[in-house]
Amino acid sequence: MNVRMAGALVVHPAVRTVDNRQFILSCSRMSNFALGRFTAAAIRSHAKAKSEMMSQLLLGEPVTILEPGKTFSRIRCCDDDFEGFVRTDQLLTADERTFRLQRDNPAFALDLWSAILGEQAAVPITFGARLPGFDGMRLLHGQHVFNYSGQAALSEDLRTEADLMIRFARRWLFVPGLAGGRTPTGIDPAALIQLVARLINIKLPRTADAMSNHGRMVDFVIQAQPADLAFFDNRKGHIEHVGLLLPDSKILHVGDRVRIDSVDHYGIFNQETGRYSHRLRIVKRLLPDMDIPNVLMRKQKKVEANENQMAIF
Repeated sequence: MNVRMAGALVVHPAVRTVDNRQFILSCSRMSNFALGRFTAAAIRSHAKAKSEMMSQLLLGEPVTILEPGKTFSRIRCCDDDFEGFVRTDQLLTADERTFRLQRDNPAFALDLWSAILGEQAAVPITFGARLPGFDGMRLLHGQHVFNYSGQAALSEDLRTEADLMIRFARRWLFVPGLAGGRTPTGIDPAALIQLVARLINIKLPRTADAMSNHGRMVDFVIQAQPADLAFFDNRKGHIEHVGLLLPDSKILHVGDRVRIDSVDHYGIFNQETGRYSHRLRIVKRLLPDMDIPNVLMRKQKKVEANENQMAIF
């Protein structure tokens, strides 16, 4: 098997061949299965173009069509059961075999931005896009064969490790924050965690509140380890924010942008403003325990909280 190298990351391309007989997308409108057709399609709260964008559907991501419509169709995302409305012309109907392959062992694009190259056009794709029938060089999307030369890996070849999750997350630094976003033009806190977790074969819900029900509870921040998830609540006690814990009392999360800030038992401390921006609620662990105790806080620096900093709580 060929291996692509990208820094310290070893990437194994998929070994399937592009075969029209084995990997064909159905054009039948009777199909209940579909894939994201373009770079990213808005998933909206209602079947209206001006309704809230709750999330985005990336190229190649599989969905079930619950209610087909002429302009908008109601869909359910296969990884997290998230439901919403997508423009029907931004979906590509698929047969059941293609749907299952894209759901169970897809080839993921790993570059933040890249493109698939066809005879007539180049289609931009983002981190986490899925490449139907990818053989290490080509893929079949709809009725067209595209070439892809960026980083890619089969789901089964990606390691469920803290280091890999953190390296994937760091690729998003300085991407702007955007409610409902899942691309480098804008992303929200839960989407970032969900995307990088999926790339180490952990499936999580789409919202921070639902995500907080997964994993094992970490009783104290001092016991946390890198790649644990920290959840933060608002004044009403509702969990609305999540971030990825890093070594040295740091957290990677989405604010005005994807950023790294300090964190302690109070919450996230923003060095730029000199204030706490989020109040810590709980810490959850998705990965196995590490052998080294207190690895997260090994260089912890005490942050003094004054009345102004605590006022947001």
